[in-house]
Amino acid sequence: MIDALLIYPRLGSMDSMVVDLPLSVVYAAAGSVKRGYNVKVVDLRVEEGDWRTKLSEYLKGGALLAGISVMTGSPLKNSREISLYIRENFPDTKIVWGGPHVTVLPDTITEPYIDFLIRGYGSAPLAELIACLKTGTEDFSAVKGLSYKRGEQVTHNDRSPEFEMLNYRDIPYHTIDVMSDRYVRQYNGKRAFPIFTSIGCPYKCAFCVHPTIYREINGAKWRAYEDEEIIAHIKYIIGTFGASHIVFIDDTSFPNLKRMRNIFQLIIDSGIEATFEFRGARINEIMKMDDSFLELLIKAGGRVIMVGVESGSDRVLKSFQKGITRAQTLEANRKLARYPQLTAYYNFIYGTPGETYEDVLATKDMVLQLIKDNPNAYIGIGGDWKPIPGTKTLEVAERDFSFVPPKTIDEWIEVDSSDSDHKIVHPWYTRKHNNAIKLMQISSVVIDNKIIRESVGNNSMLFKTLRMMSRIYRPIAFMRLKLNFHQFMFEYSLWRWLVKKMATSNSC
Repeated sequence: MIDALLIYPRLGSMDSMVVDLPLSVVYAAAGSVKRGYNVKVVDLRVEEGDWRTKLSEYLKGGALLAGISVMTGSPLKNSREISLYIRENFPDTKIVWGGPHVTVLPDTITEPYIDFLIRGYGSAPLAELIACLKTGTEDFSAVKGLSYKRGEQVTHNDRSPEFEMLNYRDIPYHTIDVMSDRYVRQYNGKRAFPIFTSIGCPYKCAFCVHPTIYREINGAKWRAYEDEEIIAHIKYIIGTFGASHIVFIDDTSFPNLKRMRNIFQLIIDSGIEATFEFRGARINEIMKMDDSFLELLIKAGGRVIMVGVESGSDRVLKSFQKGITRAQTLEANRKLARYPQLTAYYNFIYGTPGETYEDVLATKDMVLQLIKDNPNAYIGIGGDWKPIPGTKTLEVAERDFSFVPPKTIDEWIEVDSSDSDHKIVHPWYTRKHNNAIKLMQISSVVIDNKIIRESVGNNSMLFKTLRMMSRIYRPIAFMRLKLNFHQFMFEYSLWRWLVKKMATSNSC
């Protein structure tokens, strides 16, 4: 009998190109595995065929608990379907949801198919919950961050005020198939292995839920793992899994440049041969990086640095509480352009409350300048703003634009524009504004040649077709951008269809 089956659901269009190891559920299993409980992890994104068949294989022998990682938006639909299936077919198995969505919206516990929520970090609470279920106790008061119900009465236990820092030796990688081909990047064939080198974030971006989640943490909102432990972790995953491309997936990796400089030097001194990608970087941090720092980063194997630019409008950046300016972004990009070994990958958000057509044009002009100054830069396609509970931008939408936030699970499921039948249009959009966003998103697929550069050697029919389409559409995209010609965006509809098709084929 399984003590707990932890489930990472399919996410929708997000599964179309990038599928990383589901560290959220692997980390959640750590405390329970360390106590000797029988915990299984299933990542439904990498499973072929009907997910019901896979879950039945695990649950038919009995399970005390099924835990599901839950994200705001369309992933909620899959989480609900999984829960309803388990409730109907395995009624003795208790169901617990965890993740940012339920951490901010604990009243989700009232859904009839949910028995428990774990709010905040999950490793220790999950182990305590399993202990309670195994002994048959109904006193859950000592389980930090647990929400539960008895009849009509709902109880929300206080969360732990401490970060949950796991030593790499306690991470139960064996609970998943780390070597699955689905964890290999479709376009470039790289097996990217994610690790955390820090936890938390010291910044307070208005569009991000983390300031709300970390509010209950005592003291500093960002903590780093010891340098020597990070190096040992890197050596372990290289030696055990043959990792060659390692991704620092911290919320932000560079608040302390002295620390990162030491890590780079330790990588070099240890003779570690791998390339590295950094998911968390900010313009204000790059502004502090001198040439010696960047040279050391590259010598250590640094090849990709992902930067949250978000907008090219100073007005929007101020509303985001980013603490950066458009001019600083351009200056930082020119600095990175001096190092062609390093790819700067810039991310954007479109359609936030109060953004105007003119703001999108400012972003467009900056994007064109970024590419001109740094031919090696990548431009992120740019996500549509969606209401994330606990964020300042949602408060602004409600206060200033009479936006009615979702209230029910059904409504929260429908907030992802990329997975909806039609692109979501918010009350502050004009037709021109909406069309400009569409143009920025579809143009960003091709203007930096990312598809051609990243899929070299991938001779599948899909990527041959994508490369051909990229070559054809790129000059058209530049013409549209320069002329602000965003009418008749048929290509945008084609791209949406293709992304959904790819996501669907990957889930079969």
